[in-house]
Amino acid sequence: MPTRAAFPARRTTPDARLALLACLALCLGAAGLAGCAASPSYPPAPSLSPPAINSPGILTHYTPNPAALQDSANCPANASWLLHGDQPAAAVKDLMGSVPAGFVPVAVVECNRGPVPTSAGASPVQPTIVEDHLSGDYAPLLAALAVSSDRQDGVNCTAQLEVTPDLWLVNAAGKAVHVIWPTDACTFSKPGVAKALAALHVASTQQLEIPVAP
Repeated sequence: MPTRAAFPARRTTPDARLALLACLALCLGAAGLAGCAASPSYPPAPSLSPPAINSPGILTHYTPNPAALQDSANCPANASWLLHGDQPAAAVKDLMGSVPAGFVPVAVVECNRGPVPTSAGASPVQPTIVEDHLSGDYAPLLAALAVSSDRQDGVNCTAQLEVTPDLWLVNAAGKAVHVIWPTDACTFSKPGVAKALAALHVASTQQLEIPVAP
């Protein structure tokens, strides 16, 4: 019985093997690029850091310039502040300040808004200012007025108007100075002055009528 001759095995040359490897590498590279292009993209993970908070600035202290020496105490001069809470006029504010060095008071004058009449009528209500002359030991008051005021940026303050009494110091020659209350960083008065005033006695009082603007 005749036998089928076997086919001889194919031999590959070195050049053929190199060509085959190059083709395989090219195919794998193309498949890798296609896989990268098809990979989905994800947004970056959110930051877990807390938001930045504006911290208050540095607390500093200051003392106003010394108050100007005036001929006498004058409660009606600052009526707009006492009656309505408006800022003092420039002519008044420029003369106000701290207690001058060497100034020795022999009298203290406190100015407050007078009582408002309860009866209603057609005519405008006549505003008044109460002028109290205080006596006693002035040393605690001078110490409280010598305390420096505070200044600080970025502080959260209560939206509130504080109308402090006007305060005048009078020396033996009858000259007077219009002094400013020390304040905190929110421009509220420091408690020392009010405490010192409460320890003084009212020697005399006068009620001053303030003309109504037409």
